[in-house]
Amino acid sequence: MTTTTAANMFNNIIGQDAAKRKLSFFIDGYRKRRTVPHVLLTAPKGTGKTMLAKEFARNLRDSSTQKPKPYLEINCATIKNLKSFVEQIMHVHMNDNDITVLFDECSELPKDVTMALLTMLNPNKDDKNEFHYDGYSFDIDFKKITFIFATTEPQDLFHALVDRLERIDLDEYSYDELAQILQLNLDGITFEGDILSRFIAPTLRGNARAAAKMATHIKNYCASKGTNRFTLTGWRDLKRTLDILPFGMTKIELRLLETLHRDGMLRLYNLAAKMQMTRSAIQNGIEVYLQKLNLIEVTQNGRRLTKDGEQLFKQ
Repeated sequence: MTTTTAANMFNNIIGQDAAKRKLSFFIDGYRKRRTVPHVLLTAPKGTGKTMLAKEFARNLRDSSTQKPKPYLEINCATIKNLKSFVEQIMHVHMNDNDITVLFDECSELPKDVTMALLTMLNPNKDDKNEFHYDGYSFDIDFKKITFIFATTEPQDLFHALVDRLERIDLDEYSYDELAQILQLNLDGITFEGDILSRFIAPTLRGNARAAAKMATHIKNYCASKGTNRFTLTGWRDLKRTLDILPFGMTKIELRLLETLHRDGMLRLYNLAAKMQMTRSAIQNGIEVYLQKLNLIEVTQNGRRLTKDGEQLFKQ
């Protein structure tokens, strides 16, 4: 089977073309050699890393039955320590079994589990290894076991673990891709012009989960109005009802913009005092999205609105 055919297996996933091409290449290699790299998917929240991991796993099929290998999804925040990992996960699911394991939010892995994984992810030329812990012994055969790691916080991962993985950084969804996601969730509803990509998608913060929630709101709105057509007038009505701000901003983000619009450039400590917030809350939370939108500028002298930020108050 060719790589192109493998790529078709991801047709139900919108966007992430570069990641899908790379994963398709790995699938093609797996079908020929029964080995596949251990993948690390990094992505902002709501950009489909878990869905992509599931589709990747679904395409790792048993050579004789052509059925997908069993799949186990682990929320790493629930792993207490190495003892619980060995007893509750490795002993139960990974003891000489064919399986694909997703370590979701792997930046939450306990340190002792990370150290154990470093040992496992150093196989011999036959893609095999052994692991021993507290009376347990495991023969690790990476022709049978595949690890997938996923996180929104790659900077918090142990560098030696990242070095053992094939890192794939996912992209945020474009407005057109978010419009496609909305459309998929709104079967039977038609739309006026390009309101999905031009007006609605920009409020979703690049997030597919937000698109799914918005689709539900639109369905409910259309049902309440007894119509299957969603217009620009309907969007303005829904936006007013749900208090949706430009670019999907939160009220506190808008308040920061309003403060800079009113007072001009402010040093961080002055801005924090006016906002009645800590400096770290502003730096690590509120201003991140505003900088991404090019609405504020951070300089040595302080924070100020950009031309785009000023333009927001002229609309």
